[in-house]
Amino acid sequence: MFRSNTAEFPVKTATSRPKRARLAELSNLKEGFATSYDGTKIWYRSMGKGAPLVFCNGLGCSTFYFKHISEYFKHKYQVILFDWRAHGQSQRPVKDDSMSVDAVTLDLKAVLDHLGIKKATLVAHSMGVQIVYNFYAAYPKRVTALVPCFGTFGRPMDTFYDLTLSKYVFEWIYIFNHLFPRVAAKMGSLTEKNPFWFQMGSVLKMFNPGLVDKDILREYIDHFTSVDPVLLTKLLRSMQEHSAEADLKKIKAPTLIFAGDQDKFTPVWIAKKMHHLIPKSELMIIKNASHVGLAEQPALINLRIEKFLKERLKNN
Repeated sequence: MFRSNTAEFPVKTATSRPKRARLAELSNLKEGFATSYDGTKIWYRSMGKGAPLVFCNGLGCSTFYFKHISEYFKHKYQVILFDWRAHGQSQRPVKDDSMSVDAVTLDLKAVLDHLGIKKATLVAHSMGVQIVYNFYAAYPKRVTALVPCFGTFGRPMDTFYDLTLSKYVFEWIYIFNHLFPRVAAKMGSLTEKNPFWFQMGSVLKMFNPGLVDKDILREYIDHFTSVDPVLLTKLLRSMQEHSAEADLKKIKAPTLIFAGDQDKFTPVWIAKKMHHLIPKSELMIIKNASHVGLAEQPALINLRIEKFLKERLKNN
């Protein structure tokens, strides 16, 4: 008969393992600020250890959009979240003119440099897709793989709601915000306090009301309306003047593209075009997903990214 010796074979209780896991997580947790090219302080958080996964936010967004995905991957990878300049906990730049695609691309570089990361997989949402394409064009050897989610390669207002009118509406918003910045900020505050924000977003098909994480949407509205509207439109103007279309066919890194068949901000045909242009890329079109698919069907996205990383990066 086998006789156990508790001194040699300690019992692992249900409470002891989670405690050790929490301690391990804390030991691998880093928060702080990286200094970008112009001195702007860029806030970041690094969790876990392993191959680096860097999550790049959309315009007016902060790290909450990646909550479900970052929590899933932090147990096997080094997960890095950060805020663009003038967003979240990052600093407002000294010069407002530095709100541009190239400037925020250098914010991403600053975070990687600060953490000593030579090469990483870049996961991006919305505006972040433009940024990671721009980053790859400048620093291709620093990219292990690309995972663009619900975004475009450039000129987003040309295809917003698939309406040619959208780019002209944006020009009026840009002019208004710069002529009347206080009024624009006040309008943002009223939007935040609107008790019918969820119903309005549903009518405009900004999200799928039956699937979306309502808490994340609430955080998004609170954050979006807290960002200076003049700086937001400056950055959006730069996005509208930028296109990485010519660079897509030069991408050699493994690429997994996500699109939503109900996305009104970046229609699904854009993802199909990117898939056609990027050599050996993969495309997943998610049914019933809107522009905020990350907050609607995160479990499905997690599994697909995990499969992609295991299959395409096994030799990296």
